Order: sequence, then structure tokens, then C-alpha cells
Amino acid sequence: MNVWTTLVGIAVLLVTGIANAASIDPVIDSFKLTDLLEEEGATVLEIRSDEKAYLDQHIPGSVHIPYAEFRGPDSNPGRLPDMAHLANVLGNRGIDTKKPIVIVHDGVTTTDFGAAARVYWTLKSVGFESLAILNGGFRAYQKDGFEVAVGRSDVNKTVPVLSFDPTWYADTAEVERQVAGQGSARLLDARLDDYYAGEAWHDSAARPGILPGAEQFSFELFFDKNTPLLKHDDEVQSLVSANQLDQAGTISYCNTGHWAATNWFVLSEVAEIQDVKLYAESMVEWSALNKPMENVPTSAQFAILKTKKWFNNLVN
Repeated sequence: MNVWTTLVGIAVLLVTGIANAASIDPVIDSFKLTDLLEEEGATVLEIRSDEKAYLDQHIPGSVHIPYAEFRGPDSNPGRLPDMAHLANVLGNRGIDTKKPIVIVHDGVTTTDFGAAARVYWTLKSVGFESLAILNGGFRAYQKDGFEVAVGRSDVNKTVPVLSFDPTWYADTAEVERQVAGQGSARLLDARLDDYYAGEAWHDSAARPGILPGAEQFSFELFFDKNTPLLKHDDEVQSLVSANQLDQAGTISYCNTGHWAATNWFVLSEVAEIQDVKLYAESMVEWSALNKPMENVPTSAQFAILKTKKWFNNLVN
């Protein structure tokens, strides 16, 4: 073997090592996370809503950006964030598009995972190439007994350049084409049964109902029972196959693109199904625009449902 061949071989090994170091599975556990932290191989982004709770206890070196910063206004929470604002928020917390990011949610409910999935989708769509979600969130990290820190982590501000890539996004116009029969994508409702049946709705939605022709697969089915832990990859693949979710071309939606982000994440990132998109604005925007819907209650039924909802909110 000559010197040139040896040098080329070394170069290949180095490049491979760098690539592997930058590569990260979409779902990791606390043990993998601590390995990454020891290697200084990732930035931990905690999206927990309670800043005081973060300051009292958090993963060492992690930065905090509450989930709300990745969301739209109350009238349309699923709306995409302003790119300039998002770049400023990320830069102020030292987030760099070139470094792997591990997203950490509260880890209390399955809905918390949806927040992390929505942030993952947002960051992927604006140029981040190496992303992961901590399975079980901060609570799992605590239960595993790893070290926690207090206060705010020191950061070096960055100036991220963000550019939105619509590859994983379906806007209302695209969904409208699908509803009109001008496309071949499956419309997949990620919500719970009462939403799909038209008996429940988001407070910001104009009325209950589903996209015409939509099928349902509740996001909760991807989790271990009564826990916020996503099922193992093998179980996920079995669920996907058994429910025929492995066909290319799916548009995932819910109320505000939150629960639907879990279905998008599992199908696109874990099961690696091609051409899976998220309708980020979902039923809040669709209903506000008075688009056609199915499973819509009659006026009398809706009045009764609103009375029940008002009473339930009052007693709770």
C-alpha cells in the first residue's frame, strides 16, 4: 500500500467519523443524551412552558425556549412563526443550525411529545439537519437519575440564517386540492375519537368536524399505555404496517398542528415513509375559512355541545 492510498484511507475514516458524530437518531433516551453531552456533541433545547421550573432544575448546559415561541397567535396557534422573529429567538439562546439539537419536552403527557414533534418539524423545515427528541422528556431524564443544574446556562449568541423548506408542509390551498380530488395524498386525522366524531373541537375552531374523506389514526396509539414514552421502533413499524400507514403521500392534521406533528414525526422520521406532510394550521384555520367539512353536528346538536363544554369548563 503506497503513501497516497494510506492518506486517502485516513481521510475517509476521518470524514466518516465526522459524519457519524453529526448523525443522531430522531428519538433518543437519557443515556444516549448524556453520552452526547460528554462528547459536547449536541445542544439540548428544553421547550418546557414553565421557565421557573426550568431555572430550578434542568439538564446541565441546556437552553430554554418555551414552546409558545414556535407557535402562532391564539386565534391560529398552528400558524408558522415569523422567520425573522424565530431566528432572533434561536440566536439569543445560542442555537446553531450546524450543531445537532436534542429537543426536551416536559414529559408529563403524550401531548408534551407533540410539542417536541412540532418544534422538530419547525427546525427541520428551516434548515436544521440533525435533530432528535428525548423520549419521555425531562421527567424521564429525572427518573433515570442523571445530574441536574440550576439557573440559566451560559450561551454564545449566534446569527442563524433560516430559510423555510415546504417539503414537509401542506398549506390550506394544497389541502383544498386534495379535498377536491386533485391529489392522491391520504388525509390523516391525528385527533382523539370525540374530535373525529364531531363532538369536540378546539376553542379557536369555528365548529367541530373533519376534513372530507379523512381517515383517523389517533396520535396516542404510538405511545406506551398511560405514559409519554413513544413505543419502540419495532412496535411503531408494526403499527404503521398493520394500519396501512406505510404508503407514500400523507397529510397529517389535527386542531392546530400539534397532535398531528406526532403522527408526522413517527411516519416521516421514525418509519421513514416518503412524502409525509403536516397541515400546520389544521382545523382551526380550515373551519375559520368556512371550508367544507364532514362529521359536523347540526345547529341544534352544536348548541347542546357548546352548553356541555361551557359547563365542563365551569366545573373544572
